[in-house]
Amino acid sequence: MKTYARWIWSAALLLAFCASAATPKDIKDLIREAVSIPSALGNEDALGTKILSNLIKASAVRDNLGSIYARFGSGGTKIAVLAPLDEYGWFVSGVTPDGYLRLDRSAQPHPNFDNYLLGHPVVISSQKGLLYGVVSQPAMHLLSRERREELRTLTLDSIYVDIGVTSEEDARRKGIEYLDPVTLWPELSVLANDRWAGLSLGQKTSCALLESLAEDLGQAGLSQEVVLAWLAQSRYPARAGGARSSTGALRAKRTIQPKLAIVVDGVPADRGEKGPAIGKGPVLILPKEGGLKLKAAVEAIALEAKISLQVQAGAESPILNGLSGDGTEAVMLGLPVKFAHTPSEVVDLKDVLALKTVLFKLLQSGRVK
Repeated sequence: MKTYARWIWSAALLLAFCASAATPKDIKDLIREAVSIPSALGNEDALGTKILSNLIKASAVRDNLGSIYARFGSGGTKIAVLAPLDEYGWFVSGVTPDGYLRLDRSAQPHPNFDNYLLGHPVVISSQKGLLYGVVSQPAMHLLSRERREELRTLTLDSIYVDIGVTSEEDARRKGIEYLDPVTLWPELSVLANDRWAGLSLGQKTSCALLESLAEDLGQAGLSQEVVLAWLAQSRYPARAGGARSSTGALRAKRTIQPKLAIVVDGVPADRGEKGPAIGKGPVLILPKEGGLKLKAAVEAIALEAKISLQVQAGAESPILNGLSGDGTEAVMLGLPVKFAHTPSEVVDLKDVLALKTVLFKLLQSGRVK
């Protein structure tokens, strides 16, 4: 009897697992999942592995840089849709004798990015798993005037991360090593009117959007080859001349060799009357040269779907720079982000769904040759 009951229980678990694996995840769940996994520059493997596990209906591979490519359809003009896999962060540069971690920066979006560290919790991605710490925050009322003035212009020389140990040896035993990636605590807040806020939310939402798009493309009959790509080291500038380009973008261009490319990423919004605004639809950005054929197709699809489209001129994107030119026509179809490059980036889910709709209809139509 016990054996029979155990067999019934095992069969029930297997059926539940198969059902959950076959059920597509809601895009909100995909965003939450992406936000919860640190993916600082050079530490994209964990998020990449999770994305690979969700691509059950695609032929997906990962290259030695850490980028992921999923292919759909065949024939026609090859088109690639790409999003960054990596987020901004820091790395461990030293350990003090009493166990505090010292940090250095990798790629940074702006000079004041280090200021977000003071007094905040952080996540360290070690070889033994995730470790948690907090950046020390001195009691301001106990500091001298000179020390308070120093904190107004914060540098990494003033940053100490407490992980709860009392010696360098103890920190090593916990798994801390030099160059371990460090990110801020990935907290997600649900605001009113379908708006969400969180760390690296523009980048994480772009990853989730492509995952959701992959589920739909797996069921669509495509008349051309489509490659979805999640780029590692997209925030790291390539050591090459010309326009500033990202390493991940240049590698993806050589790997995919697309005729057409669309970059999906967060775009700073709500910074003035002439710039993009959150809640007003996706943002179309052209490179310095070319992109007109894709621009016309995207605008036509958006018009047919009755989706508002914002157009921004003169925006700089190392990913777009790395893809455009030399036989590839590229544009960016961005997600407007309020408070971009802060720990509290805000996105509007209506923009997310509108962006996905435009992309899906464009790829399904096979209109761009």
